[in-house]
Amino acid sequence: MIAKGIIIAGTQSSSGKTAVVALLLAAFRQHGIPVQPFKVGPDFIDPGYHQIYAGTTSVNLDAWIMGEAEVRNAAERFTRNAVGVVEGVMGLFDGANPDNDEGSTIEIARWLGWPLVVVVPCAHAGRSLVASIRGFLHEAGPERCLGVILNQASSEGHATYLRKACASLEVPLLGIVPKLPELDWPERHLGLQASTERELPEPEVLAELAGRHLEVEPILEAVNPPAEKRQPLAEVRQPEGVRKRIGVAQDAAFHFYYRANLEWLREQGAEVVPFSPLNDSALPEKLDGLVLGGGFPEVFAEQVSANGALLKSLHKVVASGMPCYAECGGLMLLAESLETKEGCRFPMAGVVPGTVRMTDRLQNFGYCRGLAEGTPEARGHEFHHSEWVEEPELANLWTVTRHSTGASRHEGFGTETLHASYVHLHFPQAAPLVRRVLRL
Repeated sequence: MIAKGIIIAGTQSSSGKTAVVALLLAAFRQHGIPVQPFKVGPDFIDPGYHQIYAGTTSVNLDAWIMGEAEVRNAAERFTRNAVGVVEGVMGLFDGANPDNDEGSTIEIARWLGWPLVVVVPCAHAGRSLVASIRGFLHEAGPERCLGVILNQASSEGHATYLRKACASLEVPLLGIVPKLPELDWPERHLGLQASTERELPEPEVLAELAGRHLEVEPILEAVNPPAEKRQPLAEVRQPEGVRKRIGVAQDAAFHFYYRANLEWLREQGAEVVPFSPLNDSALPEKLDGLVLGGGFPEVFAEQVSANGALLKSLHKVVASGMPCYAECGGLMLLAESLETKEGCRFPMAGVVPGTVRMTDRLQNFGYCRGLAEGTPEARGHEFHHSEWVEEPELANLWTVTRHSTGASRHEGFGTETLHASYVHLHFPQAAPLVRRVLRL
């Protein structure tokens, strides 16, 4: 059966899924096929790479946060005029729980009915790799798998050896990608370095590499190109009669935004007004509220701190009661100071009392539930290598419960007009809370 998209899964994290997805997106576009990228789970980094090679913003499909109906609706909506290319999360069966498929790539595959291509790292592998692949195929169901792509072959001879070893697999080998300098993308924390922080190869370069190392035609035959080769569904246009102007921090330091969140704001009648905490000397004029998203402010801490005019402007409007929603990097921006791992301390906006300090390990990592007085429970996730030092004494925003352990804590800082938290939310799922904060 021809599907409306394919799902690129991995056997583990750092298997090369993003690189393979980028190769396919570039190749599809070179064939004149509009593509719509997706990312399974709550990731913000990989979608940045997708946008470069697809020419359109990626869409997150998070089974645990969104639920089946919303995942299906998003996939259907964004593939009306384009072929979907989904990048999985971690390994194929990894998700929210250690004992079932909830929140995993295989769960998304079952919901959508789209075929899987499994990316297998092979740099140090021999014939034994075939047994591992067979285990993945058996668990997923061979009928669900379009094929396998091996990644990071160490030499041409190694690739030839692996091709022979994989000849007995129940599914075809759809390519062997060698170690390529064009795909040598540095990692940070549990994923890639942000695409905004480095130069990447042009799409034409990756399309040529895809043609050389992947079996693109069988993959194309498995998907259903749209009847008319139009562009993917555009982002929501600004509705007539804008009710609110919402300033949104967007630059190299602050760029963690779900596409669904910004579109949801527009659907509520808000005009999204971008500004840069790195480069702008003042906030945009006539704002009705602020959204300060996540990113890597610690990487740009000196530059952010040096922009004193913007920080003073931000302090003035938030302290005076302008509605403000801040998450993760946004909370860090609003703190009195940000302390790096080297011990350097940089003044920030000074709205949230105390210091945010960078740490060597992840803090409170994973899915969670947040419950604030007067709004339904919101599902979200945390991913940060920092801590708000004053949290144990001053956290007053809500109670956050980790999904993995059930442990709860008071988290975040809030006033009647401020929501500052480490928790990343999906606005459509957390709509009552976001409406209340931003007065939408």
